[in-house]
Parts: sequence; C-alpha cells; structure tokens
Amino acid sequence: MTMLMASRKFMLVVMAVSLCVLSVSGCSSLRKKFTRTPKGAKTEDVFIPVLEPVEYKKTEETPQQIYQIHYSTLQAYFKDLWDALGKSSGGEKREKYILTEMLSHFDFMAGQLSQVKKAELDAVRAHIIKVLKEYDKPQGMRRYDRMSSDMRAVEREINREFKPGIVASALVVAGK
Repeated sequence: MTMLMASRKFMLVVMAVSLCVLSVSGCSSLRKKFTRTPKGAKTEDVFIPVLEPVEYKKTEETPQQIYQIHYSTLQAYFKDLWDALGKSSGGEKREKYILTEMLSHFDFMAGQLSQVKKAELDAVRAHIIKVLKEYDKPQGMRRYDRMSSDMRAVEREINREFKPGIVASALVVAGK
C-alpha cells in the first residue's frame, strides 16, 4: 500500500511540476491570445488634402449631333418594341413605356427640325399616339397585329424620311 501511495504522490508531484512549467513557459500564441493589449487612441489626426476643383469646358453639341443621338435611341426603342409587342408575358407596361419614350424622342427630334419637317414628323407621331390609345382597350380587344403593322409603317417612314443625313438641311440652329 505504501508503494501505491508513493506512486500517487509521485504522479501528483509530476503533474503539479508540469502544470507550473507549462503555465510559465506555455505556447507564445496561446499567451498572446489571453493577454490584453491596450487600445490605441480613439481618434487620430490625419491630414486629408483638399483638391482644387477642375473646371471642364462645356462641350457644345451641334443640332446634327443632338438629332443623331435621338434618332439612334429611337432605333434602339424600335428593336425593344419588336421584342415586347404582343407577348403574353404581361409586357403591357413595358410596351407602353417604350411607346411613351419614343414620343419623347420624337419631341426632341421635332425641336431640331424646321416647320415643314416638323409637320411631317408630327403626322408620324400621330400614328404612335393611335397605337398608344389601343392600350385603353381591354387586352382581349386589342389588335396586336394591327398595332405591329402600324409601328412597322412608322419605322419605315422614320428610316426613309427622317435619317440624320436626309434632314441635315432641315435642322435648325438653336439660336435662330
């Protein structure tokens, strides 16, 4: 029994010594994890340079450039319209949006044209308004084939009579 007792005492001493050695010399990463570091200053005075604003020259667009921009955008809206027109996926809002945007671009284009060409453009614009009024009818009563053919006629008319190269002589300078 004394042997058992001595063996237990020896084990107890070995464990106490190893615990003391580990606590004093333990792993440095373990020591870093459990030691507190003082927090830095809350605010630091950092110099932020203020740059001088750069004044850019305003680019003046000619009536030809303005007309060309609206004409190109109108062509893109025609492509979107052919994708959306008559699909049963509930694209009514999209179709109405495209048509109203086309009308706004027609207005900008008309503002660049002489009175004679403006009257011709207004006649074409009336066709779009007619197609847009079709949306006042219930969906089952709309004639998408008729709307599509009207819009194709409008696109042909725009491409034939209102290309930027064709109306170049009818463009009005903004100050006149």
